[in-house]
Amino acid sequence: MLDKKQNLEKEKEKLILLIKKAIELLCEKNISDVVILSSYKINSVLRETYGVDIKVDKIGRVLSSIAKRNKLKRLSTNIPKYRLHISNITKLKFF
Repeated sequence: MLDKKQNLEKEKEKLILLIKKAIELLCEKNISDVVILSSYKINSVLRETYGVDIKVDKIGRVLSSIAKRNKLKRLSTNIPKYRLHISNITKLKFF
């Protein structure tokens, strides 16, 4: 039972690190001062850059927790999207 819990924790940690890499990559390639983060955008970056296919809803849950932890502004759309200023990328708390 403990091994299963540890495996889930490690898997979640890997997912958070992959999402962190995707967010950093989006910020590097962005021209403007603000990046709009969504689970679909992060999923496409992960798929194209790292060849990793993760369900969008898992990415969305992790992105939501990151947004709450960092008090990112949510945009009023059907799909949850968050506004991130590129200058704040180094201050983001992922864990």
